[in-house]
Amino acid sequence: MSGQTPNAAEGALSAGLPKPLDVGNGLVAGSFGGDGSWLSLGAPHPVHGFVEMLASPPFDEEQRGDPAAVRRYREQLTQERFAFLRLDLPDEQVPERRAVLDSEGRPVWHRSGRGWTCSVTAWALPGQSALAQRYVIEATPDVRAVLRFGGRLDRSALAEITEVNPPLPLDVHSDVEVSSGELTVTAPVLTTSARVAVHATAGRWVPDAGCAAQWEITAGDGEPVEITVTVSLAPPPWPGDGLRPTAPAPRITQADPPGTLEHIAAGAVRYVLGCTALDVGHGDRTILTDHRLLPLSWTRDAYYQALLLLCAAPDDHDVTDVVAGHLRWLWGRGRTPGAPWMRSHLPDGRPKDLAVQADQQLYPLLELADYRRVAGRWPIGPDGGDAAYEWGRLITEVWQGLPRDGHDGLLAGAENPADDPSELPFALSTQILYWHTASQLAPWSSELGLDSLQLEQTAQNLSGAIARAFTCEGPFGSQWAYETDGNGQHRLYHDANDLPTALAPTWGFCSPEDEHWIATMRFAFSPHNAGHVAGRFGGLGSAHTPGTWTLGDAQELAVARTMRDNARAKAVLERIGHVAGVDGLLPETYRADSGRWLARHWFAWPAAVFGILHFGITKGGRNVWRV
Repeated sequence: MSGQTPNAAEGALSAGLPKPLDVGNGLVAGSFGGDGSWLSLGAPHPVHGFVEMLASPPFDEEQRGDPAAVRRYREQLTQERFAFLRLDLPDEQVPERRAVLDSEGRPVWHRSGRGWTCSVTAWALPGQSALAQRYVIEATPDVRAVLRFGGRLDRSALAEITEVNPPLPLDVHSDVEVSSGELTVTAPVLTTSARVAVHATAGRWVPDAGCAAQWEITAGDGEPVEITVTVSLAPPPWPGDGLRPTAPAPRITQADPPGTLEHIAAGAVRYVLGCTALDVGHGDRTILTDHRLLPLSWTRDAYYQALLLLCAAPDDHDVTDVVAGHLRWLWGRGRTPGAPWMRSHLPDGRPKDLAVQADQQLYPLLELADYRRVAGRWPIGPDGGDAAYEWGRLITEVWQGLPRDGHDGLLAGAENPADDPSELPFALSTQILYWHTASQLAPWSSELGLDSLQLEQTAQNLSGAIARAFTCEGPFGSQWAYETDGNGQHRLYHDANDLPTALAPTWGFCSPEDEHWIATMRFAFSPHNAGHVAGRFGGLGSAHTPGTWTLGDAQELAVARTMRDNARAKAVLERIGHVAGVDGLLPETYRADSGRWLARHWFAWPAAVFGILHFGITKGGRNVWRV
């Protein structure tokens, strides 16, 4: 089912949007085109990872491992011509379309044509696996509106730029049953169903060619016409969980306040609570990197999203409980005892990409320490026993299994934080993260029974070990290398994914006046660095994907604030303000000459980091970022 309609705009989005607008409630998440058309409605699945209603063509399995093919497929997912549900009205003035967020953070689209105007509002239904949309049409007599459906249920393709373990092909067929007021879509292979219900003053669903259907209504009798559509999704229940819990994720309802950082921070919180921190039964929550392209969990991405929630609402138990649910998932279903966390995991916790990255073994430890620091208590553990004893036992097991290889206790890794192969085994950002994690856990050592791990001593030893292993000469004097072999070989480079290096003074690893850190950061944002991107909208990028990276912009803002360089901080905010979407979200990369979005129209991590920089990373007291 293609989902195409005669009036569909070709290409990507209208309404001046760089990305679709998203709505979710922690149970389901969906995306909408620039005309309010439904691009997707998805949810975690206990067997198949993530399922969704959509109409875009399936990913060609023969093109696995082809980055260009993956990017083309991802672009398709943004295009209005592949909507599964849309309202068609005659002679629309497409350039006049507009989309905004209302005071509740709900997307609202304004459309118009000859003899009519239409406003469209979408929202999530609290406690239900459903989204709703209301169309209000004001028109001259006899304006014909047609609601068109043409969608299917499918498993997420999980098409990656750097494929490691692609999912096995799955032949999914959808059946559509049409009744007067409701469409029912079922996919027996997925044991999943969806329903499309319409409430309107007139009309009924009428079968169209294939598995499509349409609902026709005539407007223009002097009164506005209202049409409300509710689309629900029902994957099977999680094993042992019975009926799905009905409590949605909490949400912070607010209009975006003025200012670039405020706008991005509000959007990031909405997106995480609604679309990535998703319920997976038993009171657990996975945190996904996004809900459309890669609904998978990396401990790295998930950490910064969890920290965002702790920073945004440290005293709101409903919000901090989302992080507690993620910690239970992360250390329970999301981890195999005695084994490391893999590169990525499916929403049910099973490993997806079977590659090990050293830094991803640290983020779960750090998230737990941050939760204790902010919430003032330990969350209930995966086994539900004595929290301090259980967490102490789990931390000890993970800590003792960290990939130390004998070079001053440094952590070795075969992949770097960009998911690319390491050229040398020891990455600077991973060692700084290691030091920070030891430092953050140390205050709770006695409480958790961790004295034998000698966390304070480990942090002290790491400071000297990092200086010895990574110090080398660079274009601006003595600096730290990106990678080393521990025996005098260094690689000079800096990547947008390596946030710990930029955050080193904020975490207390070094002072803001440290000459090695300053030289390293000067190198990072200079043409001497292969990760530097030149242009009007240039900045820090990555060998992983071309373009200026928004994570690089976040690093530069952190560096500018640490150095108290207000002019530089202002310039970064102006650049990122030009790039940010109407919902405050950010891409992975954008063009250095124009600011146009290039890659990953859905990506929670960058906006989450900017939100952390806005809210501050300490609980109470002075916000170290807002000087």
